Amino acid sequence: MNRLVVNPNKPDSWEIQLKEGTNKLGRGDATDFKIADGSVSSAHCQIFVANGIISIRDLGSTNGTFINGAPTQDATLHNGQTVRLGQVEMIFYTDAPTPTPAPTPLPIIAAPAAPLAFSGARLRVSGLSHEPATAASVTAEVPPPLAPVFDLSQAAAFCKFHPKNAARWFCSKCKKSFCELCVNSHGAAKTCRACAVECAPLEIQVAAPDTKGFISSLPGAFIYPFRGTGILILIVSTVVFSAMGFISGGIFAILAKMAAIGYLFSYMQNIIHATAAEEEQMPELPGMDDLFGSFFRLAITVVMSFGLTLGLLIAKYYEVDIPVSAIFITLILGCFYFPMGFLATAIKDNPMASNPLVVLPSILRVPGQYVVTVFLFAAIFGVQQLGNMISGVAGSVAFTTTSMSVMFMSFGVRIIWSFISVYLLTVNTRILGLLYLTQKDKLSWF
Repeated sequence: MNRLVVNPNKPDSWEIQLKEGTNKLGRGDATDFKIADGSVSSAHCQIFVANGIISIRDLGSTNGTFINGAPTQDATLHNGQTVRLGQVEMIFYTDAPTPTPAPTPLPIIAAPAAPLAFSGARLRVSGLSHEPATAASVTAEVPPPLAPVFDLSQAAAFCKFHPKNAARWFCSKCKKSFCELCVNSHGAAKTCRACAVECAPLEIQVAAPDTKGFISSLPGAFIYPFRGTGILILIVSTVVFSAMGFISGGIFAILAKMAAIGYLFSYMQNIIHATAAEEEQMPELPGMDDLFGSFFRLAITVVMSFGLTLGLLIAKYYEVDIPVSAIFITLILGCFYFPMGFLATAIKDNPMASNPLVVLPSILRVPGQYVVTVFLFAAIFGVQQLGNMISGVAGSVAFTTTSMSVMFMSFGVRIIWSFISVYLLTVNTRILGLLYLTQKDKLSWF
């Protein structure tokens, strides 16, 4: 197994077990192994494992990638080398077997310079008895010492003191398993720090956690908003998004609407990133920075998805003879295109990722899962629109009725529906995140 020990010889050390193929390391949520340190870039480097050869490539990181203290752009990794990403130290270890020569028998040669006289003595070599001799030249092969026999029945899969690290050595005296950090080195031999006895090497394969398929993960998307502090986040989100409906006209109102839509995009992007990182609970609400940048990322994604429909509508407005059926067909195609375009923009944090050269091949790589996603997306969106109509009617009644009970009931309907609407939005976003999480190897966006 090929692995990186992060923060070696420190209490917070942990281990990265490299998989066959591409392993992307960085601070971003879309990496294979996330390293939460400010000196590490979002996409810092890639490590390739193929046919027993392990190579590392810098991805244009800000603070650089170093092998044994020397900066590198592309290099082959060898056992025991120190790797540094920014200010984060690591040590690379590999369990790939290296050929060792068979032990050579040690000859013992007795060649006395002068004849030896024996009186009644007998010489025993390898259990055979020989008669006394006046001279001898004896060659005997002594087998190499047997390797110690260890009882590994009580060995654990993880280190006693670093539970995140797979165990690599076992002490037969204290019956504890250790990682590379917790044993003393004496050349090739390793000894227990407490018992000072030689440890046995372990070849423990830590199985990766079973990853559910896309379809089997879908039921959990409807429970996801209520996990952890999800209910509190839903309530706060309901208040924030409901405030959007009270923004009136004017330039300030337009800017406020843009900021609110940008915040909505950031909220959904946070959920997608948390899902891609295999987090099972709702992330915290996003900050208020870069709201207009988020708005424009969403706006460009919408234009990429519905640009053809918008063009036909503009032409229709200027009295160009455009069939309504053509507008309707392009609208349906845009609705089919948008979820994958939105997902690509959210994952890559770049609106240009929603262009057809990225989106269309991605749809073709996961056609079945994507059709299910679009169907659920459309069904939930339809429920949202129906609920919005009912909520709108309730709002009109609240402002026109003279009955206090009817007014409070109408406001109650609007508040409850606002909460349900945010819940449905969260479920839809979670489904998109699950599509990426379970199909990212096929999508190959990084």
